Amino acid sequence: MDNTLINKKKIRGWKRKIKKIEQWKENTLNLDIENLNKYQRDYVKLWIDPFYRLTRRNPPTWYCRLLLKAMFEVYFNWNSEIKGINKDYYLKLWIYEPNFINSQIVVAVNDCLHFYDNPFIVSEIQKPFPLQKYKELSNIIDQFEWELCYETQDYIESHLVQDYNDGLYSENKIINIRSKAFLVDSITYPEGKKDAVYFVKKGYVWIGKFKDI
Repeated sequence: MDNTLINKKKIRGWKRKIKKIEQWKENTLNLDIENLNKYQRDYVKLWIDPFYRLTRRNPPTWYCRLLLKAMFEVYFNWNSEIKGINKDYYLKLWIYEPNFINSQIVVAVNDCLHFYDNPFIVSEIQKPFPLQKYKELSNIIDQFEWELCYETQDYIESHLVQDYNDGLYSENKIINIRSKAFLVDSITYPEGKKDAVYFVKKGYVWIGKFKDI
């Protein structure tokens, strides 16, 4: 998959699309504490059509600013509500760049408190959050601690071989995947067999935590 999400078909009806942000915010503003206590983790993504579909596409920058503003409002309300349970919690923003529509708010407690401790590979070079893109929100952005990570597409060697045998991938495609990998690791199956994993960069993810937590 390309590093950026598909943006080809012209989108119309932007007034309705703006209203969808407000609807998304209203639907996600309150944290479901009962559900959180039951499953010990929860999240909310930017489920806004026509951007968040099976084939996703990125909104224009001005629309992403409105989405990020709404995400901050939801985050702060979740933070206020979860403080009432009087226990340690994980609550962070995952802001994707350039694939912004993949962004989400993630929360975890109890046995899942450390479930999201290492969800991404941390970038060796830490860069500041792109304030120039969201300058209208700079006062809010500065209230967060940000860690830059990689968004990756992960490929398992045995799966690549199977895809080749099934005619889904060509030999050149697999060679290209292996050559693009910036990191190669391995996994060990229960029976002891090892398999290579190739990590290919798709973009970045800024992990944001409110400094007051």
